[in-house]
Amino acid sequence: MTGAHPPAPGPVPLACPAVHERGFTAAARRLTAPDGPALRPVTLGGGLRAWAATGPAVARGVLTDPRLTNDIGELGGPVQGFPDRRYPEDFFAHAPQLLSASGERHRGLRRIVAPYFTAAATERTGVRLREALDRIIGSLAGRGRIDIVTDLALPLAGATAGEILGIVPERRDAAVTAALAASGAVPGTEEARSAHQVFAQTVLHIIGAARRSPEPTAATALLHARQSGRIGNAELAGMLGMLLIGTVDSLSTVVPSGALMALRRPEVRHGLGAGHDGGPAYATAVTEEILRLNPPFQHTGWRFTRDDCVLAGVPLPRGAVVVTSVLAANLDPAAWPDPLRADPLRADPLRADPLRGDPLRGDPARADPTGADAHRRTVAGHLSFGHGPHYCLGAALGRRLVHEALTGLFRRFPRLSLAVPLDELTWHGTCLRRLDRLPAHTCLRAGAQKSDSPTAFG
Repeated sequence: MTGAHPPAPGPVPLACPAVHERGFTAAARRLTAPDGPALRPVTLGGGLRAWAATGPAVARGVLTDPRLTNDIGELGGPVQGFPDRRYPEDFFAHAPQLLSASGERHRGLRRIVAPYFTAAATERTGVRLREALDRIIGSLAGRGRIDIVTDLALPLAGATAGEILGIVPERRDAAVTAALAASGAVPGTEEARSAHQVFAQTVLHIIGAARRSPEPTAATALLHARQSGRIGNAELAGMLGMLLIGTVDSLSTVVPSGALMALRRPEVRHGLGAGHDGGPAYATAVTEEILRLNPPFQHTGWRFTRDDCVLAGVPLPRGAVVVTSVLAANLDPAAWPDPLRADPLRADPLRADPLRGDPLRGDPARADPTGADAHRRTVAGHLSFGHGPHYCLGAALGRRLVHEALTGLFRRFPRLSLAVPLDELTWHGTCLRRLDRLPAHTCLRAGAQKSDSPTAFG
């Protein structure tokens, strides 16, 4: 089977606009068909042929199966066109950082920055960012029209990256702009080359600031690891780039998408703003549904088969590219009945049956929940922050920020309304589906409005 190729995938890309209902519904039909295979051929951005796990159980298996690696270097040669072509996601496959590492190398990199994402660290960071968020939302008071992307999501992303990486306030806007340009440019173009040069300079500025910083941050921890020989220059730059892009991309994607969902669905707006008899727990559950329906990344990074193997009944050759369709898994009707409905009161159907046979190997045996492999047999919750060893380090902080940004916005502006027709909103990206802008009327009383002065991102 070595050297064999998977059958040509269909012409429809995996990603779609998650919140634009027409595209969203089409994706639900395409990716969650009851008779569809659990592992199917797809086309990713740039035309990359891959295999996508679309059901929650198989998706979790793909993200934890030791027969797959995130490290393309382990394969020792070209893989399905690598490195002959460039793809939108290849920073995360080639740059030496968490998402392109497996095994002990991954664990070692994660240990360096993990102290800055513990529960205690998240609480400290969250308090500081809550103050920043209050200032951001407060600055919008009195304005008749705002843009949720440029006036809220991007400033919040800058403040968050600043806290995590020690970026000084006067450089945060430039860092956000550089990250957005680098992650959004079409590979192989002059625009992409220019964007990545600017992004590299941004990373160098972060390193320089870490050298002078009296405060410990994830950036200072990585710099100390480099100075002690635990990592090299490439890993230092790759890790800083990953943390910056991951922070900016996630918040600039989910906050506007969640706001748009609330603008279009009264029950979501009510849960975020006016509240519900369930109190704070209900509002938190609303945020969780928003995260399920609007994952920051619509599919995970690439994983590669280490050898010829059979996954979910599909024979794959060594070096096959496998991803998890986060959106499809989060829309699986078996796990989430009526999956397009945002229902904060729904019970998590997967928690009731946490132990199952291995969906990739077809092993019917039930696992010991205290055993070493229990985590990969546990099926619970949505996949918007991943699963297994590569579960997002910043998941707790991300949940908190999305929740506080959206509840703060709709409590400050309970009559907020979309300022342009839905069809005029522009989405871009493949793995990411980001809104360029999201204009909204605050619906303040006549005579109480200030002029619409732009923010730094206006």
